[in-house]
Amino acid sequence: MTTTAMLDHELLELVSSLVCLLKDGKIDFVNHAGARMLGLAGQAEAIGTQFEDFVVTDYRFLMEAGWELLAEEEFLPLKLLRTDGNAFEAELRVRRVPAPEEIFLLEVRDISKFVKSAEALREREERLQGVLASVAEGIVTINDSGRIESANPAADRMFGYARGKLVGADLVTLLPEADRERHHRFFDAYMAGLFPTLMGRQVEGLGQRADGTSFPMEISVSELRHGRHRLFTAILRDISERKENEERIRRLAHHDSLTGLPNRNLLNDRMRHALARAQRNKSRMALLYVDLDKFKPINDTLGHEAGDEVLREVAERLSQCVRSSDTVSRVGGDEFVVLLETVARPSEAALVARKIIGSLVKPIDYKGNICQVGASIGGAVYPDDGESMDEISKAADIAMYRVKHAGRNDFRFYSEITESELD
Repeated sequence: MTTTAMLDHELLELVSSLVCLLKDGKIDFVNHAGARMLGLAGQAEAIGTQFEDFVVTDYRFLMEAGWELLAEEEFLPLKLLRTDGNAFEAELRVRRVPAPEEIFLLEVRDISKFVKSAEALREREERLQGVLASVAEGIVTINDSGRIESANPAADRMFGYARGKLVGADLVTLLPEADRERHHRFFDAYMAGLFPTLMGRQVEGLGQRADGTSFPMEISVSELRHGRHRLFTAILRDISERKENEERIRRLAHHDSLTGLPNRNLLNDRMRHALARAQRNKSRMALLYVDLDKFKPINDTLGHEAGDEVLREVAERLSQCVRSSDTVSRVGGDEFVVLLETVARPSEAALVARKIIGSLVKPIDYKGNICQVGASIGGAVYPDDGESMDEISKAADIAMYRVKHAGRNDFRFYSEITESELD
């Protein structure tokens, strides 16, 4: 071996990857690192052997192409076998050495750790994608320009887009037209350093689907900084069902479940507001207590289902007798209260009472059965008949009972009752 060859071999020993020289297709030299990589007891074990002997069978077709052809390629994927029979992932690069003889330099890198890390990363990404695909919330990532970089399947479904169609779109695409300018202002202000507390908070807003329809949603945004760039992750929840349940609960708390009319709670609230306005404007308001006549026989003869149908029809007719600003309330089984928020004079309230009696005179048909009801109505006017809610309510109730005692199906105002009648 020449001094130059010895020097070349010494240089090759400094390389941490496997390096070998092929002469006439056989291994003429392998460095110590290569011998260890192949599980050899020493370098001499490899001398004179075919490199293919250390290649997994499925990859030997590469050698069949010829070393000259492989020398024209960069690193090629390969699987090598150690002497203990264990295979490992590798990369091979072949170069022809300028020499009178045909010599090839082979460099092999053990990339098994890298491959395992890549596989683990891929598995983690697949698991993450599986989680993102299974969660009910929409998850989108947004870059610092406000554009969507990724969206999970739940977000696509929530907003009615085909898979992948949201990527590249501006986030405002998911908002109603009226909210987009406001979003741009807040986003720009946040990027400029204002409103630093916006991140992490849950806020409610409106989302807009691809078909233009809107729905209530809850939004929570977090920020990840990567160097000079920022990435935002938005968790989006469709809260339509929750809002509907809240509205249903609110309605049950303030409305009669049978007729849908305001119940006593809502009536009292509206009476307080109406009385406050009347006191402030020095105007009048009126209250009518309506108690149905001949209702009990309907329940007794035709059953409660018939009675319920009659009550719903009565509620509809009463509502048609008043203005939209007035209130018709059901406060008991067959008891209704009408609040007339503003009346110029008591005769206006009397006109409404007549309309109610006239509307209830018409028979109600229940499955071929004619149901006939009437109404005893007592009225009171603020401030003529009282100055507080309790006084007005008591006065209307007294007037209503005077009508019942006098023969029913009529109306009377508290101011018309004589002192002898009150005794």
